[in-house]
Amino acid sequence: MAASVPPDSLQSEETPSLVSQETNAGKREYNSKYWHLKFRDFSPSEGSDPIQDLKRMSELCFMWLRPDLHNKEEILDQLVLEKFMISVGPELQAIVIENRVKSCKELEKLLRSGGKPRQWSIIHCQGQMYLLRHPGAENAADMKNG
Repeated sequence: MAASVPPDSLQSEETPSLVSQETNAGKREYNSKYWHLKFRDFSPSEGSDPIQDLKRMSELCFMWLRPDLHNKEEILDQLVLEKFMISVGPELQAIVIENRVKSCKELEKLLRSGGKPRQWSIIHCQGQMYLLRHPGAENAADMKNG
């Protein structure tokens, strides 16, 4: 199924769509994390056209959430999980990442079960907190799950 921006979006015929560029480039495997990071990292450049910036943000958001592939509940889950991850501390972030949570129901179940991150440590450096993945942790988790 080819991705297309909805007709009521801000897409213009003057500039080629990011969506059509990406879907026509060999039908790459959809990578939600990649587009999520592109959306979050977008920052207009000095003196850029705000309308073009808005179009770009809309396209990046579309590629992240993919309403052509996901239903409303899945999209809302992504948005709520995004806000949750931004607003909680590193220990909860580590638990969510470690357990590959994909929905709010999964997150609620995980939070009710409690627990500590097993594959991550929280490091304090110069007044900031960082998550540090334990070496080989992913391989151990894959063997356990496999």
